[in-house]
Amino acid sequence: MDALASEEQFEAEAHAQDADVPSVPREAEAALAHINAAIEKEIEIRERQEALEEAVAESVRTGTPIDPALLERALTPEIERSYTPASIARSATPPIDPQSQTYADHLTKLSQDGRWAEIPAVFEAMLVAGVRPIAGAYNALLMSRIQLTTEKNEIVSKVREVYTHMLQQKAIPDSDTYNILVGFLASRSLEVASLKKDLEDKRVRFGGMDEPGKFMFASQEFDHAILSEDDPLDWAMKLFETSVTTYRAAYSAESYYQLITACARAGRCSEMLRLYEHMELNRVVPYAAMFPAMITSFAATGDLISAVEVYDEYRALAIADDNGDTSLQDRMDSHIYAAVINAYVISDKVEGAMKFYEKIIQEYGVRASDIKDALVSSGFVQAFVERGIFQDALQWAQLIEGENSVDRLSAMNNVATRAADSGDKYTAMTAFANVPLNHPETATSAMALLAMSVRQGDVAAAARYWHVLSAPEMQVTPAFIDPAAMFAVAMIGSGQVAEGLTQCEFMFQRIRAVSPQSAEEIEEGLDFIHRFMAVRGIADPREMASQVSSGPQQAFNSPYGSTAIVSSFEDTFDPYAHNTDFKGSSMISDELEGSHGRKGPRLNEALSRFRNMRRAGRHPRYITYAKLISAAARDGKMDLCHDVLAMARTDVPMLPQYAVVRYGWSSILDAMVGACLTMGNRHMAEQFHQELLEMGSTPSANTFGLYITTLKESTKTFDEATEAVKIFHRAKAEGVEPSSFLYNALIGKLGKARRIDDCLFYFAEMRALDIKPTSVTYGTIVNALCRVSDEKFAEQLFDEMEAMPNYKARPAPYNSMMQFFLTTKRDKSKVLAYYERMVARGIMPTAHTNKLLVDTHATLEPVDMDAAEKVLEAIRASGQKPEPVHYASLIHARGCVLHDMEGARKVFDDVVKDHSMPVNASLFQALFEAMVANHRVADTEPILGLMRRRGIELTPYIANTLIHGWAAEKNIERAYAIYNAVGHSKREPSTYEAMTRAFLATEEREKAKIVVGEMLSRGYPSAVVNKVLELLGGGGGEEGAVVA
Repeated sequence: MDALASEEQFEAEAHAQDADVPSVPREAEAALAHINAAIEKEIEIRERQEALEEAVAESVRTGTPIDPALLERALTPEIERSYTPASIARSATPPIDPQSQTYADHLTKLSQDGRWAEIPAVFEAMLVAGVRPIAGAYNALLMSRIQLTTEKNEIVSKVREVYTHMLQQKAIPDSDTYNILVGFLASRSLEVASLKKDLEDKRVRFGGMDEPGKFMFASQEFDHAILSEDDPLDWAMKLFETSVTTYRAAYSAESYYQLITACARAGRCSEMLRLYEHMELNRVVPYAAMFPAMITSFAATGDLISAVEVYDEYRALAIADDNGDTSLQDRMDSHIYAAVINAYVISDKVEGAMKFYEKIIQEYGVRASDIKDALVSSGFVQAFVERGIFQDALQWAQLIEGENSVDRLSAMNNVATRAADSGDKYTAMTAFANVPLNHPETATSAMALLAMSVRQGDVAAAARYWHVLSAPEMQVTPAFIDPAAMFAVAMIGSGQVAEGLTQCEFMFQRIRAVSPQSAEEIEEGLDFIHRFMAVRGIADPREMASQVSSGPQQAFNSPYGSTAIVSSFEDTFDPYAHNTDFKGSSMISDELEGSHGRKGPRLNEALSRFRNMRRAGRHPRYITYAKLISAAARDGKMDLCHDVLAMARTDVPMLPQYAVVRYGWSSILDAMVGACLTMGNRHMAEQFHQELLEMGSTPSANTFGLYITTLKESTKTFDEATEAVKIFHRAKAEGVEPSSFLYNALIGKLGKARRIDDCLFYFAEMRALDIKPTSVTYGTIVNALCRVSDEKFAEQLFDEMEAMPNYKARPAPYNSMMQFFLTTKRDKSKVLAYYERMVARGIMPTAHTNKLLVDTHATLEPVDMDAAEKVLEAIRASGQKPEPVHYASLIHARGCVLHDMEGARKVFDDVVKDHSMPVNASLFQALFEAMVANHRVADTEPILGLMRRRGIELTPYIANTLIHGWAAEKNIERAYAIYNAVGHSKREPSTYEAMTRAFLATEEREKAKIVVGEMLSRGYPSAVVNKVLELLGGGGGEEGAVVA
């Protein structure tokens, strides 16, 4: 209050000193008489205005029209108001100094351009130069303070400092000044109210673990106390009253909206109403958004009549707006209706709410579907939630149409969250079951359910919701710190100490990766957990684990746990160092890596040097054994891998008491895991993996990458993407720091499965962990985006890839873009443009690139077979030979595009007769496609015989073509014979689809089910299976169950 009093004093002094009052003694009496008369007139005017305002207030409540005579008497003197003493004083103010105006104009321009950081310096320079600031300059300074102050708790005091300085300098605030101040203070009041509500939600949800009613973290208690003292609404109202009575400030619709909404949120209904009446008197067109807040505010105080009167006021304005009058800004009819319904339900007038709802639906008629769900969600559901009647809220939420509609999902999340906070377990779980786990709001409701489960002592249930929160696709935020700490404490309290700490660590690592500024909150979470353990005498069981594996403190300093740093003398001692041949080890590494200008690795020379070293009673470094094992695996010599391992066990036996030996053996065993994976022996790889875990270490990130890249050859399941994700999570669970190779392997599998959202998630995670994407990463992502036809993002990432400072030019991404625009977009100019970019980068076109060029010229309009032929000539001119795939493109173009079967057959025959040309399946497939396209499937039999004689395997793709052709000819027996000619293990999803379509075309549904049943046994991803199940009319439902 002292600060406000001082401001009033400054204002009065500024006002008085600006008045140019005559001081000649003989004129003093006349001047005083003139002033007294003016004051009396001002009093009279104000009395009339107060009478008008009182009449307006009465008319709003009773609906009685205002007396026109009163209105005229009150408004007529407004013209004379410019002659009040205050106005005279301002009009007598000396002209503004040109320098002051120049500075003010410059500062205003900086403010308009958003160059906030430059404004304080310019303002300071103006003061140093002795130039008196005017209102425009202070307005710019106010805006810069608001924008630049990062500590929200300090922002009001910073703004107050500027305003106080303005009054000290006798600068008269203008309307813009007050709009800035009042608008900011009102918006800050709303922000403070929102922050307090969020903190109160946290107290209810996560608090009370140490003492009932207390926040989980001390910082939250402190923040709540600060916010409770930081509501600037009183100052905003004081400024508003001062400005309209002393300075006659004009306020914008935005300022009225902010101030009225802030008063509504604070429950200050009388001030809210007075502000609205003042806005009406000044003929300001209101924002529609203020009306729901006013309705809700009246309803919260139990004044339903006033709430309805506000609605009537809005309705009248809306009707006028429909008739062409500008009476409302930004119509929000559905929000108003929902607010009225909410008011009725809050006031326990559910029947009234129903009548109003039915009336609105009836008025809207066929358009009711546009607003119906919003009225139910924001009206009935929200009101019942606020009243704590969650069962009714759930019932209304279930009435919202469309399982995945925004209104329904938002309502279900709201019910689940609030019911969980109130301990209504059944309603919370039922509502949560109606929400897909990938919905953005799922995290909040999952946190609430987790917290409820912990409060009720059900740790197993809490673990289920924790799995939702810790899922890799879930985007973590600092809001996850509280549930992570709470879940860890629950796990520790139930005896699962290591698991609780590990889960918490990983979540904190993810949060730190995406939000480094949350470090202090994370540390407070850790302190909370450690304090819980210390009070109960619980020790961390992992403290006795090997120092080779990640320690918990290291885990918090890095996004993922990494190998501990060996520092003490005991930890650096190597009992085998005296016999280690370091120079020989380096030479063996050079042999294996092809260093010193030699071409390629030389395994035999390295082995010879290795054996000579051992004969001399020496041995190489640990890492050299690992390199020898890896090199032998690359050459396919698994026996040699085992021989090197056996020699290592003889030369440098495992001594677990020495950290250096453990670390060395981790690299040797890691190499053995990689070797087994390379050779396809996954079972043996697991054995060495387990040996690593037993000694307190894990395979490297690149070895986990091999686990993923070798999936195809070694697993019966064909859902490689899901397996890849499991392997990736296992790597992180074992404390491995991911590498670019591991991410590339994972993203590659996800891309092939068209799981583009997962691709982008891990791509973003990779960047967040500061793991630089390689050209392989970009190529994989671009290829995945092309698969799902996301042209814009694919091109954006492609440009980003080319701009990489360490970009290594590779043909694969260019081929992906060319193929995308060739097969999906059918855009010839784009295909050729990416080819030109490829050539400009000095990248040598591959056989696939040339095939794409042939296809582009031969299949895209305008078709140019001469240009296609010239591609083959260019290949020959470069000293290379065209490959069968290039001729296959020509055959396909002539037969399928031009329907020139003779021309296609001639190309095929010429290639087959050329004994220097290796014939492969692509040539036959192209010819078969041409024959089927020209309805000549009967002529394929001799070609099949030629294919068998040439030893060419019947591929699934050739089979698909022939099955389709024979089915079109209604020869299902021949189609089925082709299907059976493809071995069970060689069949692709497309093969099953082709045969299913063939059986359905001939109405042999039962046989089609048998084919689909075999497909289901192969373990394909659900997206692939469902595509074929839909042919049977089953999708994933009843028919699918029958087939299974």
